[in-house]
Formats: sequence, C-alpha cells, structure tokens
Amino acid sequence: MKIFTDLIKFINAFFCILITSLKIKLNPSNELKLRKDCSKYIIKLTTKKIEIIGKLDPNAQILIGNHTTNLDIPLMESIIDEKIIWVAKKELGEIPIFKYLLTETDMILIDRENKKSILQMIKEIKKRVNKNLKVVIFPEGTRNKKNPKTMLKWKKGPKAVIEKLNLKVQPFVIVNLANTLQKTKINQKNIKIIFLPLIDTSDKNWYEKTYQKMNEILQREKNEI
Repeated sequence: MKIFTDLIKFINAFFCILITSLKIKLNPSNELKLRKDCSKYIIKLTTKKIEIIGKLDPNAQILIGNHTTNLDIPLMESIIDEKIIWVAKKELGEIPIFKYLLTETDMILIDRENKKSILQMIKEIKKRVNKNLKVVIFPEGTRNKKNPKTMLKWKKGPKAVIEKLNLKVQPFVIVNLANTLQKTKINQKNIKIIFLPLIDTSDKNWYEKTYQKMNEILQREKNEI
C-alpha cells in the first residue's frame, strides 16, 4: 500500500514543480511566493520534522553547504523567507520542468564546459550581491550518491569567487535528508539543518578548514537522528 502512497507523492511533487514553473513564466513578478509555496509543499510531502540549529546571518552574502539530494534546494527555500539565488549547471535550465524556475528567477546558470565559467560566475554573483541577494552554492559541484554522510572534494571555483569578491560566507550542514528519497520510496525522516557562524576568510586555509569542520559535523550527527 505504501508504494502507491509514495507514487502519489512523487506525482504531486512533479506537478507542483511543473505548474509552478509555468506560473512563473506567466507571472514572473510573483516568482518568490510561488517558489516558496511549492518548496514547502514538497518538503511537507517528503520529510517528518525539521530542526534548525543556529540561524541565517543577515550579513551573509554567500552560503555554502553539503549537497545530499535533489531535496536540498526546496528544503533551504522552505526555511529561508527571503529570496535566495542558486548557482546551477546551465543544462538544468534546458529541462522543461525546471526551465522557468531557473531562467525567470535570477538564478545563475554556469556552463561547466566553458573554461571561462569562473569569470562568468564572478560576474553573475557580483550582480546578485549588489542587489543585496544571498547566493547559495554547493562547493562539491554534485551530490555524493555513494556516501552522502560525507562530502566529496570541494571544487576550487567557489573559493576563487568568494576571495575575488571578498564575500561574507556562511556555511550550513544538512543532516539526514539523503535518507528521505530512496529510488521510488519516500521515507519521511527527521531532518536537521545546522547554520555555522560567518567564516573568517582572511585565514589562507579557511576553505580547507571549513570543509573539515563540516565533515566532522556530518560524522557526529549521522547517528543522532
């Protein structure tokens, strides 16, 4: 019986994204509310309880976090009221179901095959920050599908962008969300989001130290939920 319940949830989530994307195309001025409403609905379908530790720093300009599942984005959208900007690969903007969610909402789409992608990222992030918008990026670049309880090696690009623009960066750690979706099954779990303090980027090893601290948190928290 549960398999049918889960199937219905997947279908509802699919149509929520599709309809929201189309509504944004028709009425882009209302994209923030549409995005937030759809994200909250999807998270309600797929999770049990969400615990937030720490808080979003109002001075943060860019957030960096671990990438565990496709639900990472709606999760963060559902707990942050203000408009946040995501950095994603340009191919996502070509998928019909996601297209207008990305192309009509100030999101930053990067061509990873282009050698000048770092320069493009710097330019686009600077534009968003100048609008007082917070940018969110996953330094891993992709999900750790084999073992989401630890992080993949971070890409060098985010570090270069942050240091070039001298951005105020706040890390966050998502715990247990990867256990929610397992192929065609939805296992509603207790989720934890941990906001860390702003990072002192004047330390030349701040990127490596942040990676290590976040990995330690994942290891400590993985068996507590």
